[in-house]
Amino acid sequence: MIEEYIVKKRETSANSEKWRPQYHFTAPVSWMNDPNGLIYYKGWYHLFYQYNPKNCDWASMHWGHAVSRDMIRWQDMPIALKPDQPYDNHPEGGCFSGSAVEKDGVLYIFYTATVKKDGKTRQTQCIAYSDDGVHFQKYAGNPVVEKPSPEVSDDFRDPKVFEHDGKWYMVVGGSIGGAENGGDGRIFLYESDNIFDWAYKGEILVSGGRMGTMFECPDFFEINGKWVLTCSPMNHPTLNKALYCVGQMDFATGNYEIEKIGTLDAGFDYYAPQTFLDKHGNRVMVAWQNGWLWMPWCEDWGPTSVENWRGTFSIPRVVTMNEEDEICLYPVQELETLVKSREYLKNVEVTREKYMIRPDTPRSFRLQIRLDVKKIRSRYLEIGVLGKGDHATVISVDLLENILSLDKNNGDLYGRGRMNRIIRRESDMLEIMILVDCSSVEVYAEHGRYCITSNVYPEKDQTECWIRTPYKDAVIDEITVSSLDGIWG
Repeated sequence: MIEEYIVKKRETSANSEKWRPQYHFTAPVSWMNDPNGLIYYKGWYHLFYQYNPKNCDWASMHWGHAVSRDMIRWQDMPIALKPDQPYDNHPEGGCFSGSAVEKDGVLYIFYTATVKKDGKTRQTQCIAYSDDGVHFQKYAGNPVVEKPSPEVSDDFRDPKVFEHDGKWYMVVGGSIGGAENGGDGRIFLYESDNIFDWAYKGEILVSGGRMGTMFECPDFFEINGKWVLTCSPMNHPTLNKALYCVGQMDFATGNYEIEKIGTLDAGFDYYAPQTFLDKHGNRVMVAWQNGWLWMPWCEDWGPTSVENWRGTFSIPRVVTMNEEDEICLYPVQELETLVKSREYLKNVEVTREKYMIRPDTPRSFRLQIRLDVKKIRSRYLEIGVLGKGDHATVISVDLLENILSLDKNNGDLYGRGRMNRIIRRESDMLEIMILVDCSSVEVYAEHGRYCITSNVYPEKDQTECWIRTPYKDAVIDEITVSSLDGIWG
């Protein structure tokens, strides 16, 4: 059934589009933001996303749709949801973010319906369903969840639904006072026996003025006997836009005891992550690689609208928890299927002169570096990607202060900034992976214990990749350079 509805042709061209990633997911045209409804259903991975099919600006949200056999190579499907009901049809509203579950062979998607009436926003939680994963019908009893209490502001959205011990649960992000009015973020919990009738259980996360004015796109899942809560805080005082909590959950009382709080990704562009279980039972996370104008470094959403597209998703990442209850994220193994060629370099001597690396696909590749810190006399190691001459996006490691950085100040003519991540090495061996894809750079250290993700917009002739030390020298034990194929055939 799915094959009958796959959109056969995608009008993209690597020759005419210098910024469109080749192995990261993008919508065929126009605006795309948050990943929605991630699920493995009837032999296919389904990816839904916030979509404005008319142009490259945010407006009148639909749900775009794509399917895949491997989470890497995606195929476009017809639009899944359109704003066409009194509770979701408005130019500044529509079908906002949500999630998907399977129950009795039927695919149910939960979303936030948003309208404006008399100048006031109204957000409620609604259901649509499908028995073939293609055609969706909105539930006649919508909305199924309204505000938990009168004091909640107009910000009340992004339902994530899951099953636990025979019951269904939903977390929804919200705010007391309003996201843009200095409000206080909340995540609310609901319980159901049948996914249609929901009872309010309480608040499982309260900002208390410490973590932001609104918690968008919450997720809640179990790993290693602990419950992990993730969300994207608006106006977080330390600029944490991909937050996680680890703790103990008592579903009978609705009480969540937080034991640890951390950051999923320290980069400029990692927002609204959502997880799901793949066909092997692995917890996998996908995020929108971009940000909003209220972020201090955000200067619009990048220049890609000249190519008639806007918005990128991160590579799917497997979610694990280490012995210190830290969340680690690392690309799914299926990424290996894109490797076209691979070069191994051993015992590479690096000095202040650039050591040039030349992948067969110089704008879409993977760089894996493994080094013994004892063999490096210099304090710093610098890796330049998407460069030309003095221009490059630079990933650096300060081996004295243990700081991993991504610096795009000299990487393009569009954006500026540098993001740092303090790292703790478990041994003298340091491992770094860098995914480069035309306008995307993802950095992973210590097998995903630390991540930094950013968009950059280099010119098409910026194809250099190099490694150097600012002074003294270094010996790098292993460098693996993998050229990666595109996912659109």
